[in-house]
This record gives sequence, structure tokens and C-alpha cells, in this order.
Amino acid sequence: MAGPGGFRQIAEGVIESHGGSGLFWYANESFDDFVLTVDWRTTGQEDNSGVFLRSPPLLDNPQPAIERGYEVQIDDRGLDPERNVLNSPLYRTGALYKLAPAFRRNSTPVGVWNAFEVTASGSCISVDLNGENISRLEDASREMRGHIGLQCHHEGSAVQFRNLSVTPLTAQKD
Repeated sequence: MAGPGGFRQIAEGVIESHGGSGLFWYANESFDDFVLTVDWRTTGQEDNSGVFLRSPPLLDNPQPAIERGYEVQIDDRGLDPERNVLNSPLYRTGALYKLAPAFRRNSTPVGVWNAFEVTASGSCISVDLNGENISRLEDASREMRGHIGLQCHHEGSAVQFRNLSVTPLTAQKD
């Protein structure tokens, strides 16, 4: 865990974010090209979280992941924190935070499970939300290999996750 927030197990195979901002990251392995799947659900209208990809190794500070990795956003309000504007495509659920917009809103209501499928292949990162392509970054220029992480955003935000898996993509042989 990097940062003051945390995650707790609330049911068999289900974890929930709590506390302040932070990143629960998988330190044992890093990934370059992969397909990541994860189910998530919000518990309140103002919940905010994200799934981090290709993050550098972290100590107690999640900032390197924010600056050098990629975040698949979870925030149905689409709050742009710099302009204090709602429904911004670059900050909406499914967007690659500040890098590629979510084309539309496709998440379920509060309390209902959602499914991300994220494909990272070279400089392309594609996000499917509940079976529909929702965002695509064609020219990723940050880290091309790194760790996976789950974000806890702010006190009072409780986003739940289950069924996370990462499948490395292998080069096709001719």
C-alpha cells in the first residue's frame, strides 16, 4: 500500500477502499502487454477510484504512479478537479485519466457490479466497460511496463472490487 488509504475485505473475494488517498499495488510482478479484467461497484454517488496500469514501483507515495502510469477512472460524476466541472469526458468512468476521454457513460447504478476489460498492447490502451468500448489511447507515451494497482481516493469513498485477473499478451508466431 502506498499512501494513507487502504482496502479491507468485506466478503469472500471482495475488497473495499477506505481512508484517504492511496494505491494498493501488486509488487510481485510487472506487466507490459496484457488484458486486465476486474469487476467493481460504487456504494455512493460521490465515490471515486481507479485501476492503475504500468505503474512504476512505489514506496509510501502513489505520486509516481499518477505521473508515470495510467489510471482507468471510476467516477460517474466525471468531476474535473482543476476546473470543478462535472461530466467531463477526461474524468468520467472509463476514461484514461486526463489522457483519453470516455466516449459515453456506460456504468451501472450505485450498488450494481460493473466489468472493466482493459487491453494494453504496445502504445495502445483500450477500455471496455460492461461489454462496450468506452475509451482508447492510441499513442501512450508513459511507462510501457509496470505494476497494477487499485486506488482508494478520499475518506468516505468506498469502491468495491472482485475478480481481478491479468492475462499477459504473447507475441503471435508467424
